[in-house]
Amino acid sequence: MAGGATSARLIEVELRVRDLERALHFYRDVIGLPFGDVETHAGDNIRHAHVTWGEWGERGEFLMVNLYPAVEGEITRARVGFVVDELEPVHARLLSAGARVITAPERRPWGASATYEDPDGNTVSLSERPHPTD
Repeated sequence: MAGGATSARLIEVELRVRDLERALHFYRDVIGLPFGDVETHAGDNIRHAHVTWGEWGERGEFLMVNLYPAVEGEITRARVGFVVDELEPVHARLLSAGARVITAPERRPWGASATYEDPDGNTVSLSERPHPTD
């Protein structure tokens, strides 16, 4: 970038949810994201759960997704997307869990993708990780 400026990069997504345990079940147990248990941190006594990918450091190759309780009266609406190894088994788990399907799985030039509604009305898109062609 001109003038020695650095580029910005996404490192955190925070979803405000009405029921933390229900949201954790949806994202960890149904979709399969490696969220930890509900916790609090010193200096921050708000119960939450998070998952991280990469390492925090100079290169900034890090991403964190947090689930925090919504504040009374707060409207929760966001769109987040995740990659999964195989879409069909995750889709089956979502159907079994009663998730609302917004767009059923369909093959696209880049692979299979689908969208769902989480328990708080957020839109969750899932894309299947590209598979090498044989």
